[in-house]
Amino acid sequence: MSKCRYCNSTSYGSGCSYSPHKKHEHTDDERKCEFCGSSSYGSGCSYSPTHKHRHGHGANKCIWCRSASSGSGCSYSPNRVHEK
Repeated sequence: MSKCRYCNSTSYGSGCSYSPHKKHEHTDDERKCEFCGSSSYGSGCSYSPTHKHRHGHGANKCIWCRSASSGSGCSYSPNRVHEK
């Protein structure tokens, strides 16, 4: 079961008193959004500070779009760069 990196809770969304933005972050599953648990990519995450889904690290894929690419060109990343 995935847990918040700040408080060890299994909850998603608001309510993490240890997080800098008061949202739970689950960074241990590359298949799910860190903030809401969705498998979606791009905009639409109401819990993310950027309102974009950001997945956990792993599988050597971009956390914003799941591409294996590196460098610029990620249309979902706030800074347009693929991050792994």
